[in-house]
Amino acid sequence: MKTKLLPILLGLLLIMNGVLIYLLIKKPHENRRPNPNRSFLTEQLQFSDNQKEQFRSLDKIHRIFMQEIDKEIRQEKEVLFSSYSDKNINPENNITKIGTLEAKKEAEIHRFFSAVRKLCKENQVDMFDEIIKQALKGGERRQPNDRRMPPPRDRKVHPPR
Repeated sequence: MKTKLLPILLGLLLIMNGVLIYLLIKKPHENRRPNPNRSFLTEQLQFSDNQKEQFRSLDKIHRIFMQEIDKEIRQEKEVLFSSYSDKNINPENNITKIGTLEAKKEAEIHRFFSAVRKLCKENQVDMFDEIIKQALKGGERRQPNDRRMPPPRDRKVHPPR
């Protein structure tokens, strides 16, 4: 019995090691498909090939810039939330830096969409403006918590019921 089980276990271990080596080398979990939302604007606005190429260039630069800002924000948050035990760190400085970085992020988003709007032809500008308005309105809608009513819009704190 032991002599038959040993080759089976050895074969199983070899197969598992092969799969592990494949996953480490190829990293299939990192091979993401392109985000379908990236082409939403180009499809809705019916961009020409030239406009699409310019959009891709703007988008690539925009994504790199946003990733850098997000990285800086994460670093500041790590310092902020690890400062509980360190009396030498002033959390207000980190909070101010995070706020400044968030403002920088919003300015970059505005710059990106301004540049995309400049790519639009006259007949595409109105559609672009409408898409942006709809996107802003969509950000206001939130799912109710546990099927309860959403919080009041007057921003006043009400006692729990």
